[in-house]
Parts: sequence; C-alpha cells; structure tokens
Amino acid sequence: MGINPNNSNSDVITGTANHLVEILKRIRGKVGITYREGPILSISLEGNKIFLDVSDASVFGMSDNNNNLGFFDSLKATKTLAEILDAEGLTLSILRKGKEALTIGREATPKVSTILTRSDDIQVDSVREVAKLGRDLKKHKNKA
Repeated sequence: MGINPNNSNSDVITGTANHLVEILKRIRGKVGITYREGPILSISLEGNKIFLDVSDASVFGMSDNNNNLGFFDSLKATKTLAEILDAEGLTLSILRKGKEALTIGREATPKVSTILTRSDDIQVDSVREVAKLGRDLKKHKNKA
C-alpha cells in the first residue's frame, strides 16, 4: 500500500493512525527500548490502555525523516489521533520519565486544556511534564 501524493497530510495521518489502532487493539505486553545502556522508551499495552513512557527524547531525533510540522499541524494530528482512539475505545497515556503528561482518547477528561486543544479527547495531566517533554523533543529535534 503506497501513499497517494494527492492525499492531504491529514488523510495520511488519519490512515496511519487507523492502521496503528488496529494493530494495538490486538496485542498485549510491554516493550522497552534501550540505547547505550539506558532506557529511552517503553510501550505497555494493557487492555484498552496504552502507556508510552519517554525516558530519553533522543529516540525521536534518530531518524533521517525531517518532519517539520508546526504547532497547529501537530495539534491537528494529535486531535485526529485522539478522536480515532476514542472511537475505538482506546486510551493513550504519554509519560515523561514515569510521570504522567497527557492522556489521549477514551479516558481523557480534560478541564481547562479543552480551551487550548478544542478537544474533549485530550487531557493535560501535568503542564510541567508536557512542557519538559516539549523542551526535550525540541532539543533533540534541533540536534538532528
């Protein structure tokens, strides 16, 4: 299956997210990724919950893919993923070094963050951890 160059970026993101959700619904367990003797990422699949724990954001700077989505494009992609997860009954919890940062999907219960995200499927668990994760990602993106 190839990517149609006539599709918008949003269509590609939606298609990719749908394929990912179908895979995640079928598997259970935990995968940890280490690099240079240290943990960088772990993914736990427990029922309808997915936990993505980012210990070292350098993992996101390791590919040759130069994805320069702006803030609003990133937010739109996140909203699309959140809507798909919610429709499929799944929840993604994003953690930074074991501390909750974001909850996306079915179990998200946003309060004030709805104003920023304009979505009831994205919950900011900790503004501090989201900000730290954002700084980590930006630092490693600039190095790539």
